[in-house]
Amino acid sequence: MKIQLFDLTRDLAAIRDLYAACFAEPPWCERFDMNELDAWFTEMTEWPDAIFLVGTEGDRIVAGAIGFNVCRKPGICELIGDTDRNSFYIAELFVDPTYRERGACQKLNEHMLRLASLFGYRRGSVRTSVSQSVIQHVFINKLGFEIVSRQDVVSTKWIDGVEQEVPDTRVIMTGTIRDYLAKQRLLEVRGFHSGH
Repeated sequence: MKIQLFDLTRDLAAIRDLYAACFAEPPWCERFDMNELDAWFTEMTEWPDAIFLVGTEGDRIVAGAIGFNVCRKPGICELIGDTDRNSFYIAELFVDPTYRERGACQKLNEHMLRLASLFGYRRGSVRTSVSQSVIQHVFINKLGFEIVSRQDVVSTKWIDGVEQEVPDTRVIMTGTIRDYLAKQRLLEVRGFHSGH
């Protein structure tokens, strides 16, 4: 899978359709107005703190990842400690069902966190449903994040073709983003330069 920055002209229709399809599945069961998704994705391209990635196989988009400063999500920002109020928020990770369990999500997440580190972020934050044990495992066991808060929400879901208001509990996790420049700085301190 090739990972590249989202290009509004090239990628909008494909990423919008993939996003809507992925989040229409359980446990999310969401429906979206495609014009609203277009507007949201377009707006994000203007945010200086946003990282929007797409994963491609050939000419087909098979995955997406979106992140930005957590303060763009005030409902989450208020639930985390002061040290995490300027953290990089991993907002969305989504993969075509036919490409799941091939490491696509992990690759996108690592690439996004690497870019966030290069942007100067030292802390990360993410929110997911308590039912998403795989996401919690990745962030807690593999990346060292911890659950810092819980949030009770009511989500609109489409179940068996019927719109329903469904209660859910979300967990907010925060943690340190690995310093991807540390090795390069260490080599430079020791007299080596990145071009050698």
